[in-house]
Amino acid sequence: MSFPQYAKWVTAALALSLGCPVFAQADDPGLFDMSLEQLMNVEITSSARRPQSLTRASRAVYVITAEDIRQAGPVRIEELLRLVPGMDVFQTGGLASSVGARGYVKWNNERMQMLLDGRPLYDPYLGGALFYLNPVFLEEIDRIEVIRGSAGVAWGVNAVNGVINIITKKAADTQGLVVSGSVGNREFYQALAGYGGTSGPWSFRGMAGLFHDNGFGSNGGDLLDDYYSASQGTVRAEFKLDEDTQITFTGGGQNAVNNKESLQYTNFLWEKRIDNENTVQFRWTESYIERNDVYNYFTGSNNWLYNHVDTRSREEIFEFQHNALWDSHNIVWGADYTRDVYRSSPRDALQNTVPEDFANDHVSAFIEDEITLRDNLWWTLGYRAYYDEITHYDWAGQTALVWEFTPDHFLRGSLSRAFRRPTLWQDFRAPAPGANSWPIQGEGNDRLGNEHMVSYELGYRGQLDKNLFLNVEAYLNKDSDMLAKRRALVEYYQPWLPGSDWTEENWYDQWDNVYSLTTYGLETSVDWKPFEWWLVRGFHTYMHQTDRNRVTNWRTGETGVILSPKHRFGVTNRFELDPHTTLNTQLYWTDTATSSLEYIPGKPFWKLDVRLARRFWNDKAEVAVGVFNALDHSHPETGYDWGSGEFLEVPRLVYMQFRYTF
Repeated sequence: MSFPQYAKWVTAALALSLGCPVFAQADDPGLFDMSLEQLMNVEITSSARRPQSLTRASRAVYVITAEDIRQAGPVRIEELLRLVPGMDVFQTGGLASSVGARGYVKWNNERMQMLLDGRPLYDPYLGGALFYLNPVFLEEIDRIEVIRGSAGVAWGVNAVNGVINIITKKAADTQGLVVSGSVGNREFYQALAGYGGTSGPWSFRGMAGLFHDNGFGSNGGDLLDDYYSASQGTVRAEFKLDEDTQITFTGGGQNAVNNKESLQYTNFLWEKRIDNENTVQFRWTESYIERNDVYNYFTGSNNWLYNHVDTRSREEIFEFQHNALWDSHNIVWGADYTRDVYRSSPRDALQNTVPEDFANDHVSAFIEDEITLRDNLWWTLGYRAYYDEITHYDWAGQTALVWEFTPDHFLRGSLSRAFRRPTLWQDFRAPAPGANSWPIQGEGNDRLGNEHMVSYELGYRGQLDKNLFLNVEAYLNKDSDMLAKRRALVEYYQPWLPGSDWTEENWYDQWDNVYSLTTYGLETSVDWKPFEWWLVRGFHTYMHQTDRNRVTNWRTGETGVILSPKHRFGVTNRFELDPHTTLNTQLYWTDTATSSLEYIPGKPFWKLDVRLARRFWNDKAEVAVGVFNALDHSHPETGYDWGSGEFLEVPRLVYMQFRYTF
């Protein structure tokens, strides 16, 4: 063995023993095959809704690449978000997690807008997005662009704390047959088969797969009833009408058997380049979510009546966008119309929502202009107007400056306003007591207003030397009109002695706009390439919230939010042991936000994931072995389970992975 090879193996062994992760180069083109100069100028689309370099973005953006995803192993999509500074992920079940950015972690991540190829994945009934119920395979993802902080102008209502945009690979770039599978302890398995082809101007891809996970247990070692089993399929097709016009169709469906949930979506996108300075696109998309015979306790409240229901929700979106370059102005503007529909059908004698059917129509229009003041100075102004039938008119705005004060060193500052509308179940969940001759503890309030946030941000992106890239983001968020449940008087009633003056009060918990919070923090991340065969990505985040006790007060501030920890640290190393063997480790540490039983247990936790992979058969096949939670058998991560009376703990998972392309 030569000395350079020996050095690589020794460095990898030391990195593994110290919990530091490592770099592995892939034959597929990936961002980590690039120099850091190329990495700084990688093209993104989520910040300005048009292609631009990462360093020029007026918002805090982090890119999870296809190589990041491949080296992470058979993870869930939300687990990848642990790589992102400012994002928090806490596993809460076999395939469910609470996710959030900059201080607000919730089971449906309702303060971020989640997108798939630019189309919203927001659940029209429950709000937010359940990651496990959105059909997309890791194999087909090109990158995930994550915006932390306000993005209300670009992406509209609900993009308060940011945007998660999952961008899939073009069908033309995924030709041939691919099969892959993973197996592990706790009856874990995944299986996938996909095929892509071309026919004249057509390119297409189809994928189908199965998932199963037996869940995880409490600190008593017993498995909880949180297993997950699902099947799903996706399709993508691209048709070039001419050199400047293309139609893209994407669709998919998933059936989560044990959860009795299913989702289907279709999406058509028509794009035309008028000239080198003008592009136009139209989108129509529809999604349909069905939940059968489920307990309707999604709010996480203390409502004791978990009645059985069937729910149906559908969302249709028509969207127009125009990009134009005019003199020193780079303008993006557009408009959209959305119709959200839900139906709730009780399986017992009790109503679930009042009304049981509702349709909410909402429209918005936006414009964002990036003005080139000088060759190294860009000023962005943006505004979005919004209207819906429940909360009526609202608006989002942004102004930002990006300054390249010296080559490859960028400063940015921004002031933004964004808003989130209440979810439909917050408006209409549960009728007033006395409906159907039975007093019900309710939650709904159709007089709710939008939540609002004003955000101040200051950031730096720069290449300190040839092999070191630094990104620092500071922010201050002022949240107001935030939704929480508080005690509300519903009615006076007479339980005894008809005709007497004796009455009693019937109370219940009701959603309302009740409190405000201030959050500030600092997010630091580095990309460092000490050698061509070793890449290190690391971050540290600090976050502080004022009046945190108001959020944890179960009577005046119950929101279902898991408070984010003040400090979080992560480091990923990728290491090429030889031309065909790679090692990847990812280490995370988080302190605790609160010792309250409803939230995170009162101690920090570490998490180390390790994956060793070998490619063979002309690099068409890959076999990998790995472990999630390598440091301990299990660790507390999500808080207290009132059903079992114990702290939930995330167990270790040991797996083997195989992939082959034909």
